[in-house]
Amino acid sequence: MKKRRRKKKYLGKKLFNTTFVVTYVSFIGFLYLFATRVTPWDIDYFIKDTQQYTTHLVSSIKTKKAELDAKRETAALAKALSKEQKNRDNASANKNDKEDEEKEIILESSTVDLVYFSQTDPRWNTTIYGTDNIIGVYGCGPTTLAMVLSTFTDNDITPDMAATWAYDNGHFCDNSGSYHSIIPDGANAFGLTSESLKNPSKETIFNELNQGNLVVVLMNKGIFTSQGHFIILRGVTPEGKVLIADSQNAENSQQPWDLQTILDEAKYSASYGGPFWSISNRK
Repeated sequence: MKKRRRKKKYLGKKLFNTTFVVTYVSFIGFLYLFATRVTPWDIDYFIKDTQQYTTHLVSSIKTKKAELDAKRETAALAKALSKEQKNRDNASANKNDKEDEEKEIILESSTVDLVYFSQTDPRWNTTIYGTDNIIGVYGCGPTTLAMVLSTFTDNDITPDMAATWAYDNGHFCDNSGSYHSIIPDGANAFGLTSESLKNPSKETIFNELNQGNLVVVLMNKGIFTSQGHFIILRGVTPEGKVLIADSQNAENSQQPWDLQTILDEAKYSASYGGPFWSISNRK
């Protein structure tokens, strides 16, 4: 038994020594090969190649970044220019709209060229008339008066100016518009002549219009209004119809009307000589 144990121990030690020697020789051989095969030139070449590759990679990255930055800058510039152009276009459009709004509108006829105003014009649509009424809803009286005065006098009277005058002189009627006195008193106050047409007929009205006068009419419920509304008769067509100026409806002001319709729908209960007043600039 002892001999067998000694023999195993001897074999184990011999195997270990053999393995160690082989490993050592292999390592020495590796060092030899490395020393003889890998030269300083190889190492230098490897380092230079790595540096060149790295430099090329960095350069490519920088180029790509520059391209992306340029694209972003171009896109940002294009967006800024587009926005600036849009702002200019909007400003130009707003300017043109404002100029169109402020441009004087003339309604022509064979006898009188009338200065037309709309009571719903944005320039005075929400302007207070009287206490808390607004011209856009209750201002047909001042707007009609402004058209008459601007046509027959040298004064440029706008609806808001006429509304101030009407309120200051007692012609404002709260939540109803204006007292009927606004037309004859307003015309007389600015040097015009107002005459009440007591027995209006086609003949008398045509005669007034052919003389170059304007005829203001207070209309009752019907085509032109649901309550009461001032309009102006401003001329006669060759076909025997009348031209009007309606402060609430520009379309009505552009087409001829049968005078009989006006006569049928006039408000004959009007006070202060209404519903027909002939206005002239003759003393």
